Amino acid sequence: MRNALRAAVTLLVGLSAAQAETPADFVLRNGKVYAADPARSIRSAFAVRGNTIAAVGDDEAMKPLIGPQTRVVDLGGKFVMPGLIDAHSHPVIGAVNAAKCSLAGVKPTLQEITPVIRKCLAERPGGPDAWLEVVQLYNYGFDASAKDIDTVEATRPLAIVGNDGHTMWMNTRGLALAGITAKTPDPQGGRILRDATGAPTGVLTDAALIGPSKLLPIPTTAEMADLLEKTIKGMNATGLTAVTDAALTPVEFAVFEKLYREGRLKVRVRGAHFIEDLSDDSDAAVAKIVSATRSETLDPAWLRADSVKVFADGVLEFPAQTAAVLKPYLDANGKPTATIGDLYFEPKPFNSLITKLDKAGLTVHVHAIGDRAVRASLDAFAAARAANGARDNRHQIAHLQLVDPADFARFAELGVIANVQFEWGKRDASNVGPLEPYLGPERYRYLYPYGSLRAAGALVAAGSDWDISPYDPFIAMEVGATRRDRGKDAQTLNIEERLSVADMLAGYTINAAAAMRMDDIVGSIEPGKRADFVILDRDPLAIDPSTLRNTKVLATYVDGKVVHEQ
Repeated sequence: MRNALRAAVTLLVGLSAAQAETPADFVLRNGKVYAADPARSIRSAFAVRGNTIAAVGDDEAMKPLIGPQTRVVDLGGKFVMPGLIDAHSHPVIGAVNAAKCSLAGVKPTLQEITPVIRKCLAERPGGPDAWLEVVQLYNYGFDASAKDIDTVEATRPLAIVGNDGHTMWMNTRGLALAGITAKTPDPQGGRILRDATGAPTGVLTDAALIGPSKLLPIPTTAEMADLLEKTIKGMNATGLTAVTDAALTPVEFAVFEKLYREGRLKVRVRGAHFIEDLSDDSDAAVAKIVSATRSETLDPAWLRADSVKVFADGVLEFPAQTAAVLKPYLDANGKPTATIGDLYFEPKPFNSLITKLDKAGLTVHVHAIGDRAVRASLDAFAAARAANGARDNRHQIAHLQLVDPADFARFAELGVIANVQFEWGKRDASNVGPLEPYLGPERYRYLYPYGSLRAAGALVAAGSDWDISPYDPFIAMEVGATRRDRGKDAQTLNIEERLSVADMLAGYTINAAAAMRMDDIVGSIEPGKRADFVILDRDPLAIDPSTLRNTKVLATYVDGKVVHEQ
């Protein structure tokens, strides 16, 4: 009896006397409402007033909120959940790339990519200084030098970017225009691959892409805004209502700001400003970073950039092997080499920088792939906590392809969020040939250890890293639950690291909202929060997980307004 009374009082708190006197704008009832609250409650109805959820409960509890003008929606048993949130994405880059010469779906061989690139060259004529940027090369196992790329095109400069976002191939003309020679030093956080004589081969990784990228043609802000608006519509159609742009530059922020000021921004955005120089921990450098994250004229519920992005290392795959690992990579025959990858910062100044950014109240969002990079990042957060005490800055490490088991528990201990990409946790061309033999079975067993991190108490937030991977959350959740792709030849990757659908729903809702520092307004269906929610054609918790990607989003609401409807 006492528990029943407490439940009744709790429901009444969600529906105050003042609320009862004011009808809701609309009420959704007769559904299965997954609230994503701490109890992971399932309700049948909720009410919306303006842009805010007014009450959540059963159908009977909503009756006092139904007035003459209230729109009542009978859900017919359909599943409703909070709007999905992508905690690591690159919306502007992805939108712009969609309009470029693309090798998506093309077999990554010189023979197969040649006609596609030549067709793009013909469609985009230009002289010997007119660059052509080619994107979405599925670069795993692709091996080509500048001279090889010259057989595709030798007169005009070419820059071919891999779909990992970390690798670029250039022809000889491109290297010349970029000023890359044998005397060009590797930049901090990047590498220029070289032959035995020291001459550049035409392959660049990570920060080495920055210089050439500044030479490539870019659309105007207005053109990028139009492309981004189209992308956001696609995101809304998959249930996305908020995203983190995980490597923001002033150019990209201006694109988001244009959509915001014109009333065309239909997702909430939190940006992480990209920091190139990790060696400068001076007060002046930190003050400049902090200044770049402030924008007093914008509504922080829609668009803000109070976060910073740093790269701790590169990628694991052979031949780049720029991800920092604790033990040396193996050769193709399983023998240890001298290669341990590249840590893109010196720990002492990096720890100082992170400590100062933490003290300033910024979230630090780290790209870390290898287990040495993960450990060094955790060490930096530990140094910040030792200096500043526990602060609610929601620091996070993204990707976590390889984590030493000794570090699993440190995420929860330090309050560091595991920002993961469920769709990557499968055996495919990216991690079999160019990776498995070079790690060995002991390390490969823990590839994408999302289940182990969750079991160790880490808060797991979901991101796509689009346009490297699809932004559709239901594709990602299917892979996360099955640890395999579809198709007759698909193989399972480390099934022990799978996650429950409930955990992944949390990863795309309340946990991702926490990573964005927006869980006070979105991420769950609770009274007082913004009315961001989606209506699905099925219950993800009740279906075969191997069919999750078949889920259809019937409607998406942001701030109480429909932004997508089938």
